[in-house]
Amino acid sequence: MVIKLYKNISPPEKIGKSLSNSKTMNGTLRDSTNLLDPVITFESDNLSGYNYMYIPSFNRYYFIRSIDVVRTGLWRVSGHVDVLESFKTAIKSNKVILSDSKTYPSDYLSGEQWRTTVKTKIDVVSFSSGFNDAGEYILITAGG
Repeated sequence: MVIKLYKNISPPEKIGKSLSNSKTMNGTLRDSTNLLDPVITFESDNLSGYNYMYIPSFNRYYFIRSIDVVRTGLWRVSGHVDVLESFKTAIKSNKVILSDSKTYPSDYLSGEQWRTTVKTKIDVVSFSSGFNDAGEYILITAGG
């Protein structure tokens, strides 16, 4: 089974990950495995530095959760499916309903089921001695 290992520097919730240090490996499923959380065994000198993989046979991308040394030169890699990257083409082709969009309004459909409520309450508190060089904080909260 071919597995492509990568170094991922993108946040987990991003579609279109920034992948580098590609390394193609042959792995073996020694036992039955879960499609969402596969465990693959590799023979390699070193797998450190990799945190992401693609398994063409499964047509899915995975976050590497752990890399365990079984013995010298044998590694067990546990992954968890990255749903956003695995299905990014289908996700990006979906039509969405978005109201009050200021960017790309022609790409979105407006819907009556989406209502917005804006509540505004502003309290201004003066700092009697002003700001100082030691650093002060301004707290802004939002909520209902």
